[in-house]
Amino acid sequence: MGIFEKHKLMFSFQMTTMIMDGDGDLNKIELDFFLKGNTSLDAVAKEKPFDWMSSNGWKDLQRLVTLGDAWKNILSDIEGNGKKWMEWYDLEAPEQT
Repeated sequence: MGIFEKHKLMFSFQMTTMIMDGDGDLNKIELDFFLKGNTSLDAVAKEKPFDWMSSNGWKDLQRLVTLGDAWKNILSDIEGNGKKWMEWYDLEAPEQT
């Protein structure tokens, strides 16, 4: 009852993940990656292919491909369609596209 307006979205996210976990629908490995990114101290296998991409973003993608079949082609998709990915990356609200 005493939640501040600025905390409502975080509270909703936490409640949603708790419900999904209870229902067995939460992928805890992907959630951990979403919250933390690639925390490995290892160097990346190969250098980032584009200047517009951050080094941390490229390192995160290197880890993301290991998280399951849904992500296995993301590196080749980005490398093969760099111009389209850059256009998406530069959008004001890419999550809405």
